[in-house]
Amino acid sequence: MPFFDRLVAETHLPACHQLHYLQMACEKIAKAYRCRDTSVDLKELLKRHVGFAKFMGSFLASPSIQSAYRGRDAQLREVAKLARALAREIEKLAPAVDRAGSPENAEYPWESGEDVISPVQYSYPRLSLLTSAGGRTLLKLVARAIREFEPTASGAS
Repeated sequence: MPFFDRLVAETHLPACHQLHYLQMACEKIAKAYRCRDTSVDLKELLKRHVGFAKFMGSFLASPSIQSAYRGRDAQLREVAKLARALAREIEKLAPAVDRAGSPENAEYPWESGEDVISPVQYSYPRLSLLTSAGGRTLLKLVARAIREFEPTASGAS
């Protein structure tokens, strides 16, 4: 994702700022695709911060991605496995998603024992895979989802 690459290149920015932007972009594109479904409860969808991991599963099964990976089923399975795992970690960057089980988030401080951890002080080790080949593939998939998004005929997105 070119915009994420530019943020990462800004080495003076704490990782939490880069990851918060990524989390928001991923949440928004997942919601945009979901909003095209006319049966979706829009009010419920808009107040939730999860859905990106589920979206990645659907996007990886889309004709566009299936065509791109034709004849490389094993590679697509590996991409899908890592993409779903990273997508879930990206979702958890929103503080409302798993505050009790995984309090680390990109927005607000949290308690760890007797310490209070600020997002600007945290390294987000579970997301270090974003810099691996698989992580870069996930970022390319998100960029592709953004490029390929077409709103419904009524103009709703």
